[in-house]
Amino acid sequence: MTTAVRYSAEVVRRCQQMARAGGWPEADPQVGTGVVGSLEAGTLVRLQVRIDADVVADARFKAFGCSAAIASASLAADLVAGRPCAAALTLDAAAVADALDLPEDKRAMAAHAVAAVRQAIGDWERRNVAARG
Repeated sequence: MTTAVRYSAEVVRRCQQMARAGGWPEADPQVGTGVVGSLEAGTLVRLQVRIDADVVADARFKAFGCSAAIASASLAADLVAGRPCAAALTLDAAAVADALDLPEDKRAMAAHAVAAVRQAIGDWERRNVAARG
């Protein structure tokens, strides 16, 4: 017999409101994209950042999987929006998991979201450093 996962009110709120859900064209030079997980594994987090003058001007996400994955991606997008890239890169998975009060067996979803943030900023940096030449 399986037991149902009980999520915090914050996880439920984020899954119901879906703030920052969506995305932008990957070809946009101001956009960086990070993807962590896979549909085959049951969880996929895609997070994009729009960067202006080394500041994450905005962030968007798409997440497929459990409520913890969706809420983690939503919170990560909120936490990095408006922050300098260097500060956004210090986002901590444990802090995301704690803020959402994730159960121990769902804390890896916060790590997925943070990894997607780092990949997105790295993607933007690689493409823009190459463009500056």
